[in-house]
Order: sequence, then structure tokens, then C-alpha cells
Amino acid sequence: MSEEKTSKEEWEEIARGIEVKIRRDLASWAGADETDDWATIGRKAEDRIRGEIATELGGEPEEDWGQIGERADRHVKHELCDWAGAEPDDDWETIGHKAESKIRAELATSVGGEPDESWDQIGERVEQRVRSGLGEWAGAEPHDDWATVGRKMEDKIKAALREWLKEE
Repeated sequence: MSEEKTSKEEWEEIARGIEVKIRRDLASWAGADETDDWATIGRKAEDRIRGEIATELGGEPEEDWGQIGERADRHVKHELCDWAGAEPDDDWETIGHKAESKIRAELATSVGGEPDESWDQIGERVEQRVRSGLGEWAGAEPHDDWATVGRKMEDKIKAALREWLKEE
């Protein structure tokens, strides 16, 4: 027998062993028999997954995916309304606006702004902080522009590399 054929047969034997192990483990987890066909094992696995999700959302294990989707929608909406300060009977557009407003206010406050600042104002604050921080590291002044900060960063990096190369 050629070496190539032996290798192919060895791989086929390994593949059969992998399939047996996966079939056995998945069938056991799903409540199927390891001699069941893959379609049966798959249906039982889906039943278990669906049942566990339904139960996690406060439903019954035999609920269908449509019922689970409705339950998940209500659950997410309830949690989001609580967090964003929306009312349960608000539509998704209103909830979205309230969530956006809360995110914007919290982000604005975290970068030193006022809760009612616009996204543009928040962006300017973030940009100024990043430019100032990088500039400070590079030896630039707090209000230097990006071109100056970039040149000073380049100078600092080149100096560090030259120093590092001298060590050899």
C-alpha cells in the first residue's frame, strides 16, 4: 500500500472517530440516542436550546421561537426603559432617543462637559484631550495644533530610537 493511501486511510479513521465522539457527546447533551441520525439529534438539540432560552426569559420550555422573540423583545424593552428613563408604553423611537440622550450626557460629563452638550462639542473635548495628552508626552504646549504635536512626537521618537541604537 502506498504511503499516500495509508495516510488517507489514517485520516479517514481519525475523522470517523471524531464523528463518533461528537455524535455521542451531542446526543447525550440533547437527550438523544447516539444511534439517532443527525437530523434527530439536531431537532433534540434545538428543542433543548429553545427550551433553555424560553425558561431564561421566564417562559415555558415548550414555547415556540415566535413567543420567545416576543418575550425577549418585552424583556429588552423593559430593561432599556428602566436604564434610559423611558416609559414601558413608549415606542422604540422614543426609547432610542432617551437612550441616546443618556449616553451623550454621561459621555459629556465624563470628558468634563455639561450633560446637554452636543456630539460635536463632545468630539471637540475628546480631540482636545487626546491632542493635549499626546502633546504633553512629546513636549508640546497644551494648545499646540496637530502639526506641531506630530513634529514633536516624531522628534521624540527619533531621539529615543537613536539612543536605543547607540546602546548596541
